[in-house]
Amino acid sequence: MTEHTQLIDALNVRITTRHYDPSPIDADTIRQLSSTLSAINMLSGLDIQLVTDAPDVFSEVNTSGHFANAANYLALVGPRGDLESVEKAGFYGQRLVLTATLYGLGTGWVAGSWDSEAAQRHCRVTPSQDLYLGITIGNSVTEADYGNQDYSQLCQRQARHRSSKSYEELTAPMSQEDRTSAPDWFKSGVNAAAKAPSSMNGQPILFTWDRDSGDAVARLDDSAETGSPVDLGIAKLNFQIGAGGGTWVWGNEGHFIRA
Repeated sequence: MTEHTQLIDALNVRITTRHYDPSPIDADTIRQLSSTLSAINMLSGLDIQLVTDAPDVFSEVNTSGHFANAANYLALVGPRGDLESVEKAGFYGQRLVLTATLYGLGTGWVAGSWDSEAAQRHCRVTPSQDLYLGITIGNSVTEADYGNQDYSQLCQRQARHRSSKSYEELTAPMSQEDRTSAPDWFKSGVNAAAKAPSSMNGQPILFTWDRDSGDAVARLDDSAETGSPVDLGIAKLNFQIGAGGGTWVWGNEGHFIRA
């Protein structure tokens, strides 16, 4: 199985994990995650860190049940005041989320549902950096139950987990004629982006296909109640995987150049 096929499978089955098993992540998985982290940090210029055994960061939400037994997280750290790096944190953070899914781990994006001061104490944040947000990671209490399900059943589980916007909704600025005539890779990319997590599940990203250049374009929906560069980065990563290759230009209204 190729890496691309594995990533497609991961984005088709991944859901947010709310209940974690208190058992630690095994050492070999930690080693593999750390290796992936190092490569991503070198490529992106970010300083993403894996923090383990820090339940105090989630003490309040563990009590409420929003995240039960959460104790480990990926700290998405990068240059202070740099919106492009915040977008990269979404893009590469989602890449790590899908990698964790392939390792059988559960994950959950965290913006406000944690003690951010405690989170900063457990990781390295220099005066020139910000801790943008985090991603809970660990063994899911339900993963063993789903281990006996086949791929199609896991895809159905994701569909039941939350609703997603349609192709038409995510391409609202386009005419129906352009939606229909857009290339298959664009349609596949949008359908993959529909499965991307987002703040408040608002899916605040719009995609268009530029008939003249042949590029895809992604931007934040100005009419959406929520939306950030993190959401943009996450959606771009899913789109890129679904499209089967290509490169995004960073930023709002960045173009996707098909490989």
